[in-house]
Amino acid sequence: MSLISDSELTQLTRRRLALLNTVLREECPYVDREALGHWCGLNRTWWAPDAQLQPQHYLRLLQQLHANEVPNIALRLAARTRLDGAGVMGYAMLASPNLEQSLRLACQLCEQTAHFLRVSLQTSAGPGADHALIQCRVLPSGSAYFQLLLEEWLIGMWRYIQVLLPEGVAACASYAELSYGAPSYHWQYEQVLGCRVAFDRPLACLAIPQQWLHIAIRGGNRQARSMYQSQVQRLLQQRGHSGDIVSRVKRLLLERPNDCRYSLDYTAPLLSLSARTLRRYLAAAGSSFRRVCLEVRMELARDYLLNTRLPVQEIAFQLGYSQANNFYRAFRSFFGQSPQHCRMTAALPPATAAAAPEG
Repeated sequence: MSLISDSELTQLTRRRLALLNTVLREECPYVDREALGHWCGLNRTWWAPDAQLQPQHYLRLLQQLHANEVPNIALRLAARTRLDGAGVMGYAMLASPNLEQSLRLACQLCEQTAHFLRVSLQTSAGPGADHALIQCRVLPSGSAYFQLLLEEWLIGMWRYIQVLLPEGVAACASYAELSYGAPSYHWQYEQVLGCRVAFDRPLACLAIPQQWLHIAIRGGNRQARSMYQSQVQRLLQQRGHSGDIVSRVKRLLLERPNDCRYSLDYTAPLLSLSARTLRRYLAAAGSSFRRVCLEVRMELARDYLLNTRLPVQEIAFQLGYSQANNFYRAFRSFFGQSPQHCRMTAALPPATAAAAPEG
């Protein structure tokens, strides 16, 4: 089952094609983009938003460039990977409690945007367990794009990690291994990753310090702010900034989920208020902190259900519910239907005013 919806996958493909077009214009002006489309059997203006190309068409373009004018095209593209290009899944990664959860989502996203890949995060126990390994293999059906797929995965995954890590954490991976021979531009790998890269190994992997997995996601950089703002606009119906206390709390819950923790005691100081004062202000506005948290959680739940294929239990965990059953009850009480039915019908009725238990 696909992790992301067809509409999200279409948007991701369009973003990748637009990025490819940008890289060719800015870094490779000697490439005739229309001729490239012709040689790949595609529309000459393949970069147009209405070109309606599929992920395999994107790979076909990369393969043609890799074999001819731009051998390192996959590295050039991956170096520009942005979390805000991952849509709802990018927000989910930023809203995860720690780097381990974010990377597990990133592994699933990689598999769904490149169906030929199988990506996993491996951890070890014991005193000698220094590194966590993000491993990747290419399915036989993707053998024609073998090196391209691994290059994009390796550098793209590292770019995700750089965005997710807080400032001040060492910006170097532990080491990387790849299951093909060293290309002529092999030095560029080490330049980007800041670590040793070995080739002709049995399995492709990216190693990072295992202790990084426990680092809390704070999302304080520019990409994170852009991603949070995008989600705020989507879930608050493009209303922009509002000064009323309910909107301020909702924005804070969406923009700083791991600081707020859906807790009054953690959220109030972020608004320079005491918990008692925030409770009083919300009551005067005809709401409560519990109700505001519920509304934010349910809107996020709907977004995940309609725009991703995350399992319902994983959505519950993502939203801070310690028990999936509490999430099921909350969702049914709020929307009048189960999460599974919401996903099947791809439409929701107006929310009810009923309260629901929290996890």
